[in-house]
Amino acid sequence: MSRKNIEIRFKELIEKLKSEEFYNNRGLANEVPFYIFDYLPEEELNIRYKIKNELLNSLENTKLKGIQIDLFDLLLESLKNDGIFESVFHMEERRGTEVLYEKLKSSFNMEVILKMIKNKVEDKNLVIITGVGKIYPIVRTHALLNNLQNIFNETKVILFFPGEYTTTDLRLFGFKDNNYYRAFKI
Repeated sequence: MSRKNIEIRFKELIEKLKSEEFYNNRGLANEVPFYIFDYLPEEELNIRYKIKNELLNSLENTKLKGIQIDLFDLLLESLKNDGIFESVFHMEERRGTEVLYEKLKSSFNMEVILKMIKNKVEDKNLVIITGVGKIYPIVRTHALLNNLQNIFNETKVILFFPGEYTTTDLRLFGFKDNNYYRAFKI
């Protein structure tokens, strides 16, 4: 995927989001309206800029009411809410990164993540999820998408994925993450 391809794909994405077909979930065959926008990891900074400055701005005069949720920012918020933000640095120094990851996985578990996302979404009908690469391996993409189906059935979800989605598997940074068949490549 070249930079030009990302530019074209992003313009096509914005046009698709503005369409009545997308808004009305047409063509999904009763599947959940979950989408994955995959891209090369080296495009991460460009994608962040485009989401903030182009994608979200393009939705202002549409029926879509979108919110961006960065998973890493959600983790930081959770740590601060629990009053353990500072202590995680000391834990990593004393016990190592692997122990830190295991502790974070248990405290920032799927139940916590889903509750935080649900509270942020409120009246929105489009959720844009970013930060997948920044949160790996604490949160696994396939687990998140599978669990989001429990709280969203009509709400559209677009996951920005720094890797490859083949519609049969997710490959974050070239590593196979797991099978996920219910999202559409966008």
